[in-house]
Amino acid sequence: MKTILGTEIPENIRGVYYICHYNYLENSITVLNEVLCSFAHMALNLYAEIPNPESQLAMGNSHEQLCEELERLHKNMKDKKWLKELSEQL
Repeated sequence: MKTILGTEIPENIRGVYYICHYNYLENSITVLNEVLCSFAHMALNLYAEIPNPESQLAMGNSHEQLCEELERLHKNMKDKKWLKELSEQL
């Protein structure tokens, strides 16, 4: 599996943190940067401590679980309804 930016995700990765920008005019989200973490709690810590409310996070206890969560996130990031709901929460 790959990240939105095309990075292959190694087997030891348990968290992916996307630093994003939300475009309110187009109701779209763009990934500006990504951080792959070998521990889920490291990704969660980055998500909590970096002041960027548009950022997104996927985590898992295994590589397979992370990939499932990441696939769901990637799908949501293309879904206009989900993006509209996100804009209302930002």
